[in-house]
Amino acid sequence: MDARWFSVVLNRRNAPWAYLKGEPFRNIASLGLVGLVAVMLFGDRVAKQMHRKPKRLTLTLSTGNLGNTFVLSHFMSRKYPLSIVVMELAAQLRKKGIEMDLGWIPRGQNAEADALTNSELTGFDPGKRIDMNFEDSKFLVMDKLMEKAATLDEEIKLAKSPKEVKGDRPEDSRSKRKRGQTRWTDPW
Repeated sequence: MDARWFSVVLNRRNAPWAYLKGEPFRNIASLGLVGLVAVMLFGDRVAKQMHRKPKRLTLTLSTGNLGNTFVLSHFMSRKYPLSIVVMELAAQLRKKGIEMDLGWIPRGQNAEADALTNSELTGFDPGKRIDMNFEDSKFLVMDKLMEKAATLDEEIKLAKSPKEVKGDRPEDSRSKRKRGQTRWTDPW
């Protein structure tokens, strides 16, 4: 009841990256790092309260996703879109001069976070809520990187299409194999 809090509802419009693999639960690690919104919100608020940008501020956060603690200890991931969310978080932390200390908390001990996730807001003081419109968030690199990643993903899908993999492109009849033939007729 004493803590400031926020709750953000993500959808296909404000977070299309959360739906890249179908339903959002397939990107759970990326969704868990929407805690970058906390960095964006609380980092700015603390700086305003101090009437200047702090030289170094440490923001302590907890997550129920143990994997995210490992990701953020090195700020690296090879998984998409998690890697882009991590890059955005790193850019935000650097810009605001914030260090983040992310700890793991067992799911059963994180009842408040579960309540927020399920939009059960009755245990939270509405006067302490920080209003946040995710659509208006000022991302530093995420929008551009997601756009580039989508373009690259389309190119990869086209390159992996069955016709191109087998060499059955209509414009290249030399690469077609005859029925029963085990070797390519084209020497290249």
